[in-house]
Amino acid sequence: MNCLMRKDWMRYRRFGRCGERRERVTALRSHHKIPVFRPAPDGNEPWLNLTKAAGLLGIASKTLRLAAEAGEIEGSHPLPDGPWIFSRSTLGEPAAQRVVHRARQNPNHPTGSHPDQQNLFSPIT
Repeated sequence: MNCLMRKDWMRYRRFGRCGERRERVTALRSHHKIPVFRPAPDGNEPWLNLTKAAGLLGIASKTLRLAAEAGEIEGSHPLPDGPWIFSRSTLGEPAAQRVVHRARQNPNHPTGSHPDQQNLFSPIT
C-alpha cells in the first residue's frame, strides 16, 4: 500500500464514508429530537451572543456583561467558559434601555480615551 492509499484508508477508518456520516447525524438528531438549524427568514436571529447584543444596543461588550452578571438585564451563561447569550426580545425591554442610558450618561467612565491622555509614540515626520 502506498502512502496516499494508506492516508485514504486511515481517513475512511476514522470517519467512514460521507454518506454514512450524514446518516449517523440524521439518526442522532431524530433519536434526540434535535431540530435542524434554519436561519430566521427575516434575518433577525432570536438569540444573540454578547458582542452582537452589545452592538445592537450600541454599548461596550464589557458593560453588557457586567450588567448581566449583576442581574440588571437577563442573559444566559450556560457554560463557565462559554458565550453569554441574550434574547433579542429582552434587549428591547426597559431594563436594557436603562443599562444603555446609564452607560451613555456616566461621566466617570466615558468611552474612549481621556482628552488629556498623552500619546506614548512620537509622530514620525
